[in-house]
Amino acid sequence: MLLGANLAMMGYAHVRTVPLRQELDGFPRQFNGWTSTELPPLTAREREVLKADDYLWRRYEKDGVSVALFVIYYESQRSGDALHSPKNCLPGAGWEPVKSGTLPVQSGKTFYVNHYEVAKSGQQQDILYWYQANKRVFASEYMGKIYLVLDAFLKHRTDGALIRVSVDRIGDDNRHLQSALEFAAQLPGILPKFLPQ
Repeated sequence: MLLGANLAMMGYAHVRTVPLRQELDGFPRQFNGWTSTELPPLTAREREVLKADDYLWRRYEKDGVSVALFVIYYESQRSGDALHSPKNCLPGAGWEPVKSGTLPVQSGKTFYVNHYEVAKSGQQQDILYWYQANKRVFASEYMGKIYLVLDAFLKHRTDGALIRVSVDRIGDDNRHLQSALEFAAQLPGILPKFLPQ
């Protein structure tokens, strides 16, 4: 453990910032039948807490289904200035967890996303989220920490992104969730134009 900690400290001492290939605001506003509408920007307080280098907060609609896309990106991650799970921040905003797990997304090759069902004041939502860093797409927060240390030591980089897709849920009806999964399947073909490889 001491050796691992020393290696991690050595890696973090030489970490470089890795900027986006393009700003997230340039993310397509229309693709594959999905059309976007702007959402209010995050407040100064929210941006201060988030401490992200760039973010995207937009709503997309198709066939009567509306999904919210939230992407946050860090050029380098350090203590207090890093990706964190929506399981930490959503309860702080009053959302109560109902169910959680992982789901497969078919997009050329299968990748897995976290599925988090939440409720607040009679509202329900399905939240899908995953992480992308250094060409990896993964759901596990634990693997994310391992990748972070390895990349800091071996590649001197700790950049990373969190991608979150949320959709309203009505009872046991999974149709909106399926639409959110179909929306998520489109993103791996677009995000590499913005995220560093």
